[in-house]
Amino acid sequence: MRSKLTACMLVAAAIAGAQRANADDAPAAAAPSGFRALLDKHQREALRSVAQYVASHPDADDVEQASSWMFETAVAQGLEAEVVGPAEQFLKRRGLDQPSILLAQQALSMGLARTGKRAEALSVFDSYLKGVRYQSPFRTLELASSLSAQARIAGDLAGSREIFERLASAYPLNAQLGEIVEGRIARQELIGQPVPRFGASDVEGKRLEMADYSGKVVLVDFWATTCAPCLAEFPNLRQLYKEYHEKGFEIVGVSFDDGPDTVQAFVARARLPWRMVMDESAEGVVSQRFKTKTIPALFLIDRKGNVAQVDVRGNDLRAVIEKLLAQ
Repeated sequence: MRSKLTACMLVAAAIAGAQRANADDAPAAAAPSGFRALLDKHQREALRSVAQYVASHPDADDVEQASSWMFETAVAQGLEAEVVGPAEQFLKRRGLDQPSILLAQQALSMGLARTGKRAEALSVFDSYLKGVRYQSPFRTLELASSLSAQARIAGDLAGSREIFERLASAYPLNAQLGEIVEGRIARQELIGQPVPRFGASDVEGKRLEMADYSGKVVLVDFWATTCAPCLAEFPNLRQLYKEYHEKGFEIVGVSFDDGPDTVQAFVARARLPWRMVMDESAEGVVSQRFKTKTIPALFLIDRKGNVAQVDVRGNDLRAVIEKLLAQ
């Protein structure tokens, strides 16, 4: 596999899957329904119940265990806004071990970002960086990516860039991280510009042009079968496609794999209904036009054919898609 996959593989090894990345001025998703509504309701209730327990029993033997569960759950489900208060109180405790501090800071920084307090979130992120300076940077990259996504959703591209720059400054000797950060900053510079033009044959040999999707909201997904965070996003993408395809939402996959046979076999197993092209085709390298050297990478194209967002995932992706479809 080509070197551009290395970063993805290292991130996957470090975090065992992608962590999920709404500020008050972010697009609000429609109320969830069905299974999502049931799960969301019970997760929020559980978080509030545990937060009440921790507040009412600060000296209990299992308070740190309860707090860790609360922060881990909030981060995993994108519900960090629910635990801002508990995280602030937890960090005032004495005698905390470093992993507990970092987990609480992670939840707090994202919770502040989701509630529009981006300056405060950045301050907590700076404290977090001091605690992980001598650890692998790739888990921290996921937090930085989630924080930067909140800034971009709010229209603050400079703030998004600053988060990545602070991450790179914390690991000045890590050339690989520097390359990843540089690439993610370059990708966001496409926001507001017309989608890069490309034409290619899909893995079934049929011609695909971006002009085919005129008037649609399109997600261009760069991925590979060896990229664990890419694969972890597919259930979410498949559900979004099912819900919004009839309303004008499309997905185009661009695979970094070595050949179409691998992609076709995977697509059949995973039941992915959208079209796939190879990154390297007779017409040139698609990723170069999208300033993409590392994956995963997602680009959302609005109905006018302009890049509206990059690298937004999870529930935030749903909210942005709904906003673009309504325009």
